[in-house]
Amino acid sequence: MATKRKNTKSKGSSKSAHKKPAPAHARSLGKRKTQATAKPVRHTRRAAAKEAPAAEAKKVSAVPKAPEPSRLLRETKSTAAALGLLEKAIKFIYHKEFKKARIELKSLIESHPAEQEILARARIYLQICDREDASHKKPVIGNDQLYTLGVMQHNEGNFDGAISYFRQSIEKNSNSDHIYYSLAASYAMKGDFPEAVHNLQKAIELNEENRVYAKNDSDFTPLHGVKEFGDLVGWSQPAAGG
Repeated sequence: MATKRKNTKSKGSSKSAHKKPAPAHARSLGKRKTQATAKPVRHTRRAAAKEAPAAEAKKVSAVPKAPEPSRLLRETKSTAAALGLLEKAIKFIYHKEFKKARIELKSLIESHPAEQEILARARIYLQICDREDASHKKPVIGNDQLYTLGVMQHNEGNFDGAISYFRQSIEKNSNSDHIYYSLAASYAMKGDFPEAVHNLQKAIELNEENRVYAKNDSDFTPLHGVKEFGDLVGWSQPAAGG
């Protein structure tokens, strides 16, 4: 019996001295917990170390690039003189003195052929001068338009205006019988009989048919009592004592 107690104590002491190892799954769980708490710290340090250069790179890339310097003219001995002429022409254009600007630009183009870049600008300003001059010029009125305007003025009773247009039309075409005929009609309606007869005579010389037209045209009614008109249209005067 005593021997059994000793054996019991020895078994008890062996239990306290040598604990049974924990199950494998418990050990692995403990390691996982330890790793789970330690890993984020290590990961955070590594991430911070990795992100630092990236952040610096972003800062560098965020800095705006300096603008490229504008391309300068290739300076030659005549560059200053050419630029002076160009600036002078631009001032004339600003003040709408396009003729003076054109003179300066043409002088620039002729006297500085080597300044290609300045000449390119000068040609652009020369086109501006041409365009502006064209827009301010009065449209050229042709002969037919002048005659039409004269007829319109005659029909409206503005015989002085009609005479002015007919005379301008005759200056462009002095062999048009119908213009002389219309001019004579305007003079007749105005009451200027000598001029009416003179221009009607010219119209008949260019075209004999105008003699017949004038005889039946109401515009020449004021001339019916004028001997010279009667002679032109063929109204013979009765002989004395006949």
